Amino acid sequence: MTVIKAIILGLIQGLTEFLPVSSSGHLAIAGAIMGMDPEADSLLSFNILLHVATLAAVFIVYREDVFQLIKAFFSMLGDIFTGKGAGLKKDVYRRLIVMLIVGTLPAVVAALLFGDIIENPSLWLIGLFLMVTALLLLLSDHIAGGKKTADAMSVKDALIVGCFQGLGVFPGISRSGSTIVGGLFSGLEKNTAVRFSFLLSIPAILGAMALDVKDLFSGASVLPSAPCVIAGMLVAGISGYLAIRFMLAIVRRQKLGVFSVYCALAGIAAIVLNFTL
Repeated sequence: MTVIKAIILGLIQGLTEFLPVSSSGHLAIAGAIMGMDPEADSLLSFNILLHVATLAAVFIVYREDVFQLIKAFFSMLGDIFTGKGAGLKKDVYRRLIVMLIVGTLPAVVAALLFGDIIENPSLWLIGLFLMVTALLLLLSDHIAGGKKTADAMSVKDALIVGCFQGLGVFPGISRSGSTIVGGLFSGLEKNTAVRFSFLLSIPAILGAMALDVKDLFSGASVLPSAPCVIAGMLVAGISGYLAIRFMLAIVRRQKLGVFSVYCALAGIAAIVLNFTL
């Protein structure tokens, strides 16, 4: 790991975590091009820290929502312990917590069932999954969405979005792209679908970190040098923030299908690299 490689990986993680083009797929492709071992302890640890940086970007952009969700969560716990019940109907953020939990469950099941594929993907498989992302994004142009806002979401709506997020655990299939498509398919208003997708990234990123973070404290993993860590995390956080802002702007004005051609080309490139590297 060098500072230049750290900056490149940080930029890729920050941009592709929130643009509908698959961060895991792009990180794998970039690592292969730079001749990095995807199973190297230092790289795995570095990827955890990059996820921390992009999670911070979500917290900054959606700081009001995050604050209200945390407040509602502890309020729910207090009511449950005092025997008052969860009281979901009286608070939109309490309902949103339940929707986020429901939306996360399918991805957890998918991760448990297909762990080997997720952890050790081949480039040709990533290429095929990128083409699946291209199809999903193309499909999104033909889904009008609905008028449901966050306070009108049902458990069924959250489960539909969650099933689409389950697809996003596979490297090459965009988590943000698939969840936004799922939101539109379930009848959410476009801005609500994007907001729910990004808020859903919080438990998704935390879950991915939880699977690997134990290695950071067990001595089984070694971090790159401090300059590499600082440079990578800084770039990932800034680019992640800009990517979220860009996505919010582009969804209001254009359709996600504009990214489908790129994903298709990236998929072809990954398949070609699989047989040439």
